Amino acid sequence: MARIKPTPCIVADRAQCEGALAEMAALDRKIATIENGMREAIDTAKAQAAQAANPLQARRKELADAIAVYAKLNRLDLFTKQKSLDMGFGVIGFRASTKIVQVRGVTAEMTLAKLHEFNFADGIRIKEEINKDAALGWPDGRLELVGLKRQQQDQFFIEIRKDAVPDGAVATN
Repeated sequence: MARIKPTPCIVADRAQCEGALAEMAALDRKIATIENGMREAIDTAKAQAAQAANPLQARRKELADAIAVYAKLNRLDLFTKQKSLDMGFGVIGFRASTKIVQVRGVTAEMTLAKLHEFNFADGIRIKEEINKDAALGWPDGRLELVGLKRQQQDQFFIEIRKDAVPDGAVATN
């Protein structure tokens, strides 16, 4: 299978540059139209799927709640030897889980203060990082003091105007 090499597009003067920008603007509009159509189709499909699934999900939750009530009411009979019961179409049971919660009347701020007081640092989450956005507003002397410096770069950019080129206008080389 032979490889076909694409022909490179070369912009040689200002007029070709303007033409390439106009073509890019037209392509962006076409791409946006395609993507908007895709989003509409996806949103419609999601809405239809949700509408079809809602009664099924409601019935499933109703059945799950009924099974949970049955299991709780008959826990001593059903789960005498084990914590789960294989029912053919599924397994029901009770699973022990542990989580940490606040004591009633104690706020998170009070707990944090106690963690600091007793030096239980492993119980506190802290993520430290340099805030370069804040440092942008600092004077150069302050930046140097903390081991930072201001660096400027020229970065090429292309901005396509969304409203400047009419829909039918596509420039060619």
